[in-house]
Amino acid sequence: MRFLSQAFRLSLFLVCVTSFSPALANPFAAAGRIEKVESAGACSAALIREDVVATAAHCVSDQSVEGRVFRVGDGKQTPPFEAKRIVIHPFYGTFEDQRLRRLRFDIALVQLERPVPAEIATPFVLAGEAEVGEGLFLASWRRGEGPRPRQRRCLVIEGEVEGVVTLGCMVRGGESGAPVLRLKDGSLELVAIINSQSRQGRQPVAFAADVRLRIPPLLDQLDRTP
Repeated sequence: MRFLSQAFRLSLFLVCVTSFSPALANPFAAAGRIEKVESAGACSAALIREDVVATAAHCVSDQSVEGRVFRVGDGKQTPPFEAKRIVIHPFYGTFEDQRLRRLRFDIALVQLERPVPAEIATPFVLAGEAEVGEGLFLASWRRGEGPRPRQRRCLVIEGEVEGVVTLGCMVRGGESGAPVLRLKDGSLELVAIINSQSRQGRQPVAFAADVRLRIPPLLDQLDRTP
């Protein structure tokens, strides 16, 4: 019943935005993708400030901004936004022999050359930690499946490492960096960033880095960098 209630509320929310507020941006428009021009590789990403997107650190590990762009929503209605600066969590590379611990810090911010206008997309606000048993929403792109994002509900399940959100969903190539979202008081909040996949027995799972403690220090670092 809880699943039906949350799914119904999300559907009603989207219908209301579409039907009664045509001037507002699509609530999922802040979910976009990071890619390099003339490259087949791409990751999902989330707009968290008008000029900053969050994604998985392994998606931008070279920290090169040359040819790297953020595409808002399905990328069809707006031009790409060029990357200006990339900041990777400083602890990302400190657990090379401990994969699950490294995933806690597999998160990066990409600052854009220009802000995304509010009429195109409204940045996600950062949310509190995920709770085991709650249903969260994933908006992502899978490699080779066209320009529109996949939107689905994923259940938070018991995990192995603090700071790594474990979801009972299958993810594939291109979904790293995708926002894990909570529907609260009629808006979507960012809870975590997808960064890996695995299995627990026969159950496919997705791992995500919690954003509540990870992103604010990275924003401070961006703001201090000239």
